[in-house]
Amino acid sequence: MKRLTVLMPVYNVAPYVSDAIESVLSQTYSDFELLVLDDCSTDNTADIVKSFKDSRIRLVRNEVNLGLAENLNKGIELADTEFIARMDGDDIACPLWLEKGVATLDRRPEVGICSFGFEFFGDKNSLVRFPEHNEDSKAEMLFGCTVIVPVFRRSIMVDNGLRYETSAFPAEDYSMWSYCYRVTQVYNVQETMFRYRTHNTQISTEKRRLQIEKANNVRLRMLDWLNPNFSESEKQFFVDHFATCNIRDRHSLIAIKKFADKLVSKNIYGHYSSEALARRFAMHIAYSTLSFVEDHYFSKRYSLGNFIKLLFSGLYSTIPIKHRFKLLAKCFLTRRK
Repeated sequence: MKRLTVLMPVYNVAPYVSDAIESVLSQTYSDFELLVLDDCSTDNTADIVKSFKDSRIRLVRNEVNLGLAENLNKGIELADTEFIARMDGDDIACPLWLEKGVATLDRRPEVGICSFGFEFFGDKNSLVRFPEHNEDSKAEMLFGCTVIVPVFRRSIMVDNGLRYETSAFPAEDYSMWSYCYRVTQVYNVQETMFRYRTHNTQISTEKRRLQIEKANNVRLRMLDWLNPNFSESEKQFFVDHFATCNIRDRHSLIAIKKFADKLVSKNIYGHYSSEALARRFAMHIAYSTLSFVEDHYFSKRYSLGNFIKLLFSGLYSTIPIKHRFKLLAKCFLTRRK
């Protein structure tokens, strides 16, 4: 019996699935089965999967379209292995993905889920990494999902009756991992182990409004876990302004900082580390302030005049120190040109 199942739900990913499968077959860790669950694709996705002659690949074709959540639930039920690794049919795994994941779980028995850094490619390109340790990544879940392309213990799902929720579409993953933080620890390996393709046919691009709505539902659940006694107006401020760190001026900065202090003070049930909350809040506020400052004060030109305006704005002290020096250096360099 294999030790790990790579769970790959697919639906109409014919242009990409070959690259995804090849990246799995090229893993340095070999004790796995690749379970591909085709959810009634109308293109030739299934034919492409069948063209691979590798005994580690198992293709299951659904008789009716289940949707992503139920397709994933089916995969977890079919996987009879200690570990499950989750990826989509249009992503590319780096060769060490499974080896790093299994080694981390073997070395850290208290950890149930191992996640990784990843790189966006396609319509946009960027690198993303989440906080390494459980308390910080849990606090970060108030802002967004911190578990990507994970390797996890199947027992975490089965023993706790956890299932992907169709009602959470298209934020099923964010919703699932929010529940997992209640029953296990998450460790984020600080290495980029995945290339995540972005293209204009993805659910998250086509249905951005719905994704924001469903993601806000998860954020509110995480807030309720911190303290269930927030008022409706406080919850609305949380999703509209705090979770997005929507800083527009000094007044909005003050309001968001006050709300951050309130969240930490109301963290009385022990589900979060107050120190981790304070760290993550300070980081988001600092970098959101920096983003606003660059757009508002330096969108047209870096100049000492604009830098002086920033000094007296009440925003300067919130910017990370290294970025204060970078802004000043850019202003001096621009002056000398």
